[in-house]
Amino acid sequence: MNTLQQALLALTTGIVGTSFFTMPATAINFGFSFNNELNGGGAVTGIVRGLDEGTGAATSVEILSNTTGLGIGEYIGSPLTNSWTVSGGEVIAFDFLSAGVLNSPPAVTDALLFLDSTELSGASFRAGIAPSPGPFVTGSGFVSTEDIGLTFSRLEDENQSVPEPTSLLSLLAIGAAVTGTALKRK
Repeated sequence: MNTLQQALLALTTGIVGTSFFTMPATAINFGFSFNNELNGGGAVTGIVRGLDEGTGAATSVEILSNTTGLGIGEYIGSPLTNSWTVSGGEVIAFDFLSAGVLNSPPAVTDALLFLDSTELSGASFRAGIAPSPGPFVTGSGFVSTEDIGLTFSRLEDENQSVPEPTSLLSLLAIGAAVTGTALKRK
């Protein structure tokens, strides 16, 4: 096999290897909103980024607006809990707590954010934002799930297709082709 054929074989193997091993990972993002009934009122909107089907951590949780003006910004500095379960493209379980003053900058440090899908005091899920440090209420017999009104909506246009790392796999494929050619030649 001449040098040109070897080069073409190596190039073809690299292209095929890259094509087979580049599998896009799709991050799912969700907008959310709730009434901050547990901690003084106000309407809150935000976004959860970087979720996948199954259970895992969000890459970003951000408060976009709050009618009381408290806690606008991102909360993935040092969350105490960060577990989300997505099934069929919907958020079905969640446990997120970011404790404000414990966050590492540039995350929000003046407010505490929690979102929890476990039942407490009659509410099947809870959500709230409160000043940090300071007392915050996570449940109340006087506040129901309907009062909180937490909703998640999948953001289709926010989905990001992120290619998996392929450089090492491509290098291995090319190396295998070249080694195979060299061994065949001998």
